[in-house]
Amino acid sequence: MRLLFLAILVALPMASRAVPVFLPTRDVAVTYRLIAPGRAPQDVQLSYNAAGELARIDAPGGYYVLGDLPAGQAELVIPGMHAVVQAPDFSAMTGEIRNADGASFTLLGPGHYAGLGCENYLVLDRNVTGTACLTATGVVLHFSGHDAHGKAEGTALSVTYAPQPPDLFAAPQGFTPLNLPPGAVAALLNQ
Repeated sequence: MRLLFLAILVALPMASRAVPVFLPTRDVAVTYRLIAPGRAPQDVQLSYNAAGELARIDAPGGYYVLGDLPAGQAELVIPGMHAVVQAPDFSAMTGEIRNADGASFTLLGPGHYAGLGCENYLVLDRNVTGTACLTATGVVLHFSGHDAHGKAEGTALSVTYAPQPPDLFAAPQGFTPLNLPPGAVAALLNQ
């Protein structure tokens, strides 16, 4: 789940000398098909509010992750449990995502996914090795990579540029807040 979250949000940046636009510059909703060894392919929805640098990832298990990149916070919303879980594992990644985590990027050439053009890059940092195809507006259309937690690949099936209201990125009122130690979120989600 960690690699999945990191890969979706990190619009895995550009050429070695200059970091490209790696977070969306416009509000967008993207549906991805994710593939990881030993798991059935799954579709997830990423919603992104560019002005607030807010992300929401809706997963097939009925839960979703809310990320506030400037605040360096993430929380897991589990409607079936009527709970909001503070997610230290995900929160630690928000800083990595927002700052490209010191990655180097090498241009590989053009790509085309979900009806849009993008540029493919080789992305290397101390934690992740992979490739990503980025639009000029910072949307990841395809990624493939691995880190210490495993491999993952994702391809955009659809991209919709449209306003993403801030309330979409807020936990529901009345849900019980839960605090879990690092590593506990993966256990909760049976990852």
